[in-house]
Amino acid sequence: MNPSRWLPSLVLAALTCLPTLAAHAAPPGKTQQLTSPDQVPDGLAKSDWQGIRAAYEAGRHTFQPTASGWEARNPGQQWLTTFDRRGFIARPMDGGWQWGLELQSYGFGENQRPISGTPVVKADGRRLTYQWDSHVLEWFINDQRGLEHGFTIGRRPDGGSDQDPRSRTPALSFTLAVRGGLHPQVTGDALGVDFRDAAGATVLTYAGLKVWDVDGRVLPSRFEPPDPRHPSRVVLSVDERGARYPLTIDPVAQQAYLKASNTAESAQFGISVAVSGDTVVVGAYLENSRAAGVNGNQEDNSAGLSGAAYVFTRSGTTWTQQAYLKASNTGRSDRFGNSVAVSGDTVVVGAYLEDSNATGVNGNQADNSSGNSGAAYVFTRSGTAWTQQAYLKASNTGSGDQFGGSVAVSGDTVVVGAYLESSNATGVDGNQADDSAVVSGAAYVFTRSGTTWTQQAYLKASNTGAGDQFGGSVAVSGETVVVGALGEDSNATGVNGNQADDSAVVSGAAYVFTRSGTTWTQQAYLKASNPGAGDQFGGSVAVSGDTAVIGAFGEDSNATGVDGNQADNSSADSGAAYVFTRSGTMWTQQAYLKASNSGADDRFGYSAAVSGDTVVAGAHREASNATGVDGTATGLAGDSGAAYIFSGAGPVQPPMVNPQSLTVLGTGAFQFTFTNVANTTFRVLATTNVSLPSTDWTVLGNATNAGGGVYQFTDPGAAGLPQRFYRLRGQ
Repeated sequence: MNPSRWLPSLVLAALTCLPTLAAHAAPPGKTQQLTSPDQVPDGLAKSDWQGIRAAYEAGRHTFQPTASGWEARNPGQQWLTTFDRRGFIARPMDGGWQWGLELQSYGFGENQRPISGTPVVKADGRRLTYQWDSHVLEWFINDQRGLEHGFTIGRRPDGGSDQDPRSRTPALSFTLAVRGGLHPQVTGDALGVDFRDAAGATVLTYAGLKVWDVDGRVLPSRFEPPDPRHPSRVVLSVDERGARYPLTIDPVAQQAYLKASNTAESAQFGISVAVSGDTVVVGAYLENSRAAGVNGNQEDNSAGLSGAAYVFTRSGTTWTQQAYLKASNTGRSDRFGNSVAVSGDTVVVGAYLEDSNATGVNGNQADNSSGNSGAAYVFTRSGTAWTQQAYLKASNTGSGDQFGGSVAVSGDTVVVGAYLESSNATGVDGNQADDSAVVSGAAYVFTRSGTTWTQQAYLKASNTGAGDQFGGSVAVSGETVVVGALGEDSNATGVNGNQADDSAVVSGAAYVFTRSGTTWTQQAYLKASNPGAGDQFGGSVAVSGDTAVIGAFGEDSNATGVDGNQADNSSADSGAAYVFTRSGTMWTQQAYLKASNSGADDRFGYSAAVSGDTVVAGAHREASNATGVDGTATGLAGDSGAAYIFSGAGPVQPPMVNPQSLTVLGTGAFQFTFTNVANTTFRVLATTNVSLPSTDWTVLGNATNAGGGVYQFTDPGAAGLPQRFYRLRGQ
């Protein structure tokens, strides 16, 4: 991948403010002056400030010297890892357990070379190395992904007879002592180790083992079964016959493996997933219990295929189930949990086969005369307690519409798709009564004020057509909604092309809508750069700020990687994903993504997600038997599936600055000022949960331009809140 092809123009925006703004407020009527090294000096170039902020982020992950060695903090994992010139040990910030490894020996068979003495230690920013001898370099990298641990073997150790691939030379092995109170258990595929606590629960998994030589050839490797005589040791073996040194060994530590609290055959736990900060939601749309609401009785399985959703939360690095969610009107075959979404303390769950005839918000759930009309349910969290806040139905509920087939949430905005809705309306808030465009599809926007939800908009395509299935996928980020229509037929390419030529049947399209105040308008009509009949572009959509990703799981090209050849359609249904970015109000296609091992019928792009500059695309019918991260396929495992991560997509997160002053008014409202580029419009965003991405913060309005590069904003919504966090987005 050529990273330069992935870097868009910098966003003309600034962010404020640091958590110090949320500290104990000053007395009413008093001004608190906030000065900080992070404050942007007047006249500082935007690129310089972004470089400063990047250096700050790097500094948060650097290795720091201590009296006994080194330490590294990881804000994302919430770990503190210490290094004592022998090994390492990691501890979560809130305690609970500790775990680490220490290299004891390496070599061939019985010819082991013990590790003794102290290594030559070198710390360089986010990288720390132990040079044990001329053969073995142990290394650690601490960054936003977590702590990566590996070895580089510079030359072949003594003791191996030869490197003939046909020889019976023993494998090169490495013996590691386990530190802390967790006990190792090798996984069934021998490519990972579960580390378990005294109760037998898996706390960490050391997985994704991969070893390669200087030519990039991946070598067979495994963790050996534990020796009962040495239960606190882990042995890693590598078949290095025929390899060219140096070798790289790189396993990865993972945190959790989630299962339902009432695991049952065919429940399909994991059919839908969503994550926001330290909260994960998992749907199981074929779960059978009769329970209703939150944390009900899971044992009565008399409501077949009613469905459920499960909320998990992370404390430090430990995940636990926090809630078991069911519909307030649980019904057989409703498929609650077929779609899920989460933003902060708000969860939305779709039940696309729910049957009530209700319309709007919190209507009558008892009249089940509108079969498979569908519903969506909003749950909110206070502390650790979840309650249902709203029961959402379409404003034009219709049998078979399957409202809730897709859901999305960002702050106080929820979007629900009904891909089998049939009205002939176009655009925003058109006529819902003319059902002459069968299965054209629709999407519905709901907003929250306090605890009250109302429908804000009824969205249709600008070129509504029968069978288009608009609303089959939806996504929202702040003031932007993206809706997919995988059955759309136009032969247009790129952005805002000709919608009238329907000669590319089921090629698919996606539509971008934006909000100004409470008014929604369509901003862009997106098509693939290589539309083809049956490609189903729009089968999945995702959006984060100014970046949208559209999946086309029926696309047929034989290309691999990024921006490959789109013209060779010899790999039917291999699938693709397309990255679009926005500058101002203009959208352009930035990248064409394919799997690195693109194969016919893999359906790459069946699911898609984006956060900042990271894109994930799912290929649920990929068929290799590889395991873990960057594993090597040694055979086939039909429809086992895979996911692919791409980095470098999307605009760069703008820098953060402190406010110039903060005043708490007599009403309790916050009023603050800041300096920035003169004569620019800045939109103010706020949240009480600073861990959320800026795309999930609530938009409050525009700051007032006081002249001379000084801006002011007053937030009456801060009254009574113990803390409030703010960002600014340039317009």
